[in-house]
Amino acid sequence: MTSMHSLRSTKTALLAAACLIGSAHAQEPTKIRFALDWVLQGPQAPFLVPHASGCYQKAGLNVTTDRGFGSGDTVIKVGNGNYEVGFADINAMIEYNAKQKNAEDQLISFLMIYDAAALSIITRKDTGIRKPADLVGKTIAAPPGDASRRLFPALAQANGIDPNAVKWLNVAPEMRETMLARKTADAISGASFTGYMGAQAVGIPAGEIVVMHYPQHGSSLYGSALVAKRSFAQKNGAALKAVTRCVIEGLQSSIKDPAGAIALLHQRDPLINRQVEQQRLQLSLDWSIVTPWVREHGFGQIDPVRLEKSLKEVALAFGIPAPQAAQVYTAEYLPPAAQRKVP
Repeated sequence: MTSMHSLRSTKTALLAAACLIGSAHAQEPTKIRFALDWVLQGPQAPFLVPHASGCYQKAGLNVTTDRGFGSGDTVIKVGNGNYEVGFADINAMIEYNAKQKNAEDQLISFLMIYDAAALSIITRKDTGIRKPADLVGKTIAAPPGDASRRLFPALAQANGIDPNAVKWLNVAPEMRETMLARKTADAISGASFTGYMGAQAVGIPAGEIVVMHYPQHGSSLYGSALVAKRSFAQKNGAALKAVTRCVIEGLQSSIKDPAGAIALLHQRDPLINRQVEQQRLQLSLDWSIVTPWVREHGFGQIDPVRLEKSLKEVALAFGIPAPQAAQVYTAEYLPPAAQRKVP
C-alpha cells in the first residue's frame, strides 16, 4: 500500500511540475524586435514611452526598440526577418513590395502615424522660392536616396511642372543643410522637421527658412507607419494589436507631456540637446501626426479616397504598378475608436 501511495504521489508531483512548466511557457512574453526609421531624436521619443510605462510588459510583449538607418533600410530588415515590426515611410514599403514576387514576402502597414507625409522642399527666403512652380530652373541638393527627392515627381505633377525642370545636386546627408546655408544650392529636399532644425543648426535664422510641405502643396501622399511582414501579421494578430495600442498610448502621452518623452530619450542618449529635440518632437506632432483629419477621426484611421489617390502618385513617381489599398494598409489591428483619440 505504501509503495502504491508513494507511486501515486510521485505521479501527482510530476504532473503538477509539468503543468507549472507548461504554464510558464504559456506566459513567456512574445519577443518583438522593433526597428525605427532613423537615429533616436525627438520624433522617435514616443516609441520609448511604452517601455517606460510598462504597456508592452503588461500586454505580454518583450519589445526591443532600435534606431533606424532610413525607411528603405527598415523595410528591408523587416522583410528579411531581422525585425518583426518597423516604423517606416509607407511609400518605401510600397516600392519594396513591388519587387517581391510572392505575396507572403510583402509587408503591410497597420498603423498610420504620419498622416501628413514629412516630405518637403526647404529653401531660404532670399531665393524668392515660395511655391513648387518657383523651383523650375533651380538647383536642389539631396542624397540620391532621399524620399522627398525620389517622390518629387508626385509634387511636380500636383503643381503642373516638369519634374525634370530642376537640377539635382548629389550630396551626403550631413552636408545637405550646409549647402543651403552656403548658397551652393537654391533648396534642399528632406524630412520637414529634420531639415528645418538642421538649417537652423548651420546658421540660417528660423525666420529666413521656407518649408514647402508636400501635403500643403497638393500631394496626397501618406507618410510613415508601422509595418510588418504580411505572413507575420497573419500569425501574430494579438501581438500586433498590443503593439498598436501601446504605440498609440505613447503618442497620446507625448502630446500631453512632450518633456517627459524627451526625458526618456535623454536616458537612452545623454548627449542629446533636450531643447532641440523637444522642438523637433513638437514639429513632428504639429506638421505630420496631429492633423485636422487625425483630430476628427483618431489615430490610424485612413481616408480611403485619399489613399487610392496617393497610391497612383507613388506608382507614377517610382514607375511601378499602382497596388490595391488592401495590399498596403489594414485597420485590422487598431484598438476601438475611443482609445485612438487625440488628447
